[in-house]
Amino acid sequence: MLKGILGFLLFVFVFAIFILLLTGSFILKKIREFRKAAEQAADQQAFNYRTETGRQRQQYSNRQRAQSDQSTRTTTATGETIIDNRQQKRENKKIFDDSDGEYVEFEEA
Repeated sequence: MLKGILGFLLFVFVFAIFILLLTGSFILKKIREFRKAAEQAADQQAFNYRTETGRQRQQYSNRQRAQSDQSTRTTTATGETIIDNRQQKRENKKIFDDSDGEYVEFEEA
């Protein structure tokens, strides 16, 4: 009778180990799938970022080229070159309004 009980316990123990191995392998498989999906999502996000910044760089460089065509170069008496990239309609625009105040010379008391 003792042999029967020990045999039954051994069978239950082996069966429990088998079930644990199966569930463990299933859990590990799901973890690997989750990691792979997370890596793919991160790669896709990085690709989208690179694509978008590439488009922005293209747009900016096109704008810079268009502006460089309109630039005005002026050389001062000291030999310094001033490059004005503003558009024609903005060149003569006022920077400050008349209501912004006036310059007052500082006098120390």
